[in-house]
Amino acid sequence: MFYAYGSSIAGWNHCRPVIAIDATFLKSKYRGVLMISVSKDANNQIFPLAFGIAESENNNSYEWYFSQLRNAIGSRENLIFLSDRHQAIANGIVKVYPESHHGICIYHLEQNLKRRKVKSEVIKLFQSAARVYKRKEFDIYMSDIANVDKKTYDYLMEEPPERWARSCSPQRRYDMLTTNIVESMNSVLLEARELPILRMMDFIQVKLQHWFYERRNKAEGTFYDVSCWVEEELKNRIDLAFTLNVFPVDSWRSRVEEEGITFLVDLNKRTCDCFQFQLDELPCIHAIAAIEKRNIKKSDFCSHWYLKESWLKTYERQIHPVGHTDSWIVPESVKSQIVKPPDFKVPPGRRQKKRHIPATEPSKITFKCGRCRRIGHNRTACIYSPALHPFSRKHREE
Repeated sequence: MFYAYGSSIAGWNHCRPVIAIDATFLKSKYRGVLMISVSKDANNQIFPLAFGIAESENNNSYEWYFSQLRNAIGSRENLIFLSDRHQAIANGIVKVYPESHHGICIYHLEQNLKRRKVKSEVIKLFQSAARVYKRKEFDIYMSDIANVDKKTYDYLMEEPPERWARSCSPQRRYDMLTTNIVESMNSVLLEARELPILRMMDFIQVKLQHWFYERRNKAEGTFYDVSCWVEEELKNRIDLAFTLNVFPVDSWRSRVEEEGITFLVDLNKRTCDCFQFQLDELPCIHAIAAIEKRNIKKSDFCSHWYLKESWLKTYERQIHPVGHTDSWIVPESVKSQIVKPPDFKVPPGRRQKKRHIPATEPSKITFKCGRCRRIGHNRTACIYSPALHPFSRKHREE
């Protein structure tokens, strides 16, 4: 089953052309998976786009899901999909959206490195290589990885850098290098995934109604030309921009110096030698320094994806309640249809309620000692309490 709200489809046209895809398991009687597509609005908040319910994550399920998604929202120029390394997702995108680009989440790639017991030094180099804006800096970091750990370098290069490195991507990824937004959406629906499908759909509808109403009011109440998040980002960058030296070249171009390094900023073309200005479509600190030198509005150099107008249009339409079932006008052709539950054999054992946490993720469990009340150990391993436990480490040493 696939469904997308008309308000989300209309609002998607005013969001950046980046879609994050993921699926999470359902906990109801018939199990299955919930497929979710989300993007980000002008205020950098989660924008739910479409949902799908299938029996499992496989090639047929994702090909069906992407086909329904294309029928609902169509395609857009410079469209990019983000996901983990699930091969079924990649196959579905290639078949249904061959003109788009498929990027992968650098967090999942980092977890794969940790499972391979890669050194923390190499992981830090990988994070830097994935996040830098200039291809030259990417090559430097990858060269350092090759010098430290050639096997890890070969493993990373098995996946084309165009799919995970910001500087190599053929399409703009903006600030979306991970699929955290869809993981956050999974957390929002954590309890709803235990409900039957219809009740879960009601929960999603109420949640989206609330989000659209609150965000529409917030957009209408702002006095900025851009969204609140963008305004805050620009304010934070101003503090750094004031430390730079600006030397105007002409009415649009400037030479900006930062710690002895020179950057050429062209406000007319909206470019900077650091490449952040053109890839994120937001003024970098060098561009802000040049803008402040000329006393002009910074919002004029932000992409239209970040403007208040786009923010308002994203949530312009409401999500209307469906009302009680007694008030529905259902055609006789629909009433006559009998929908049977899926052919599904319930496996033995307790249903899975929580996801399996890999060993690479940090544990959230904290130990508190019952003797000294300090965090990080239990009473058996306590060495601070004067009353020794018979099996404590300090007692054994004596």
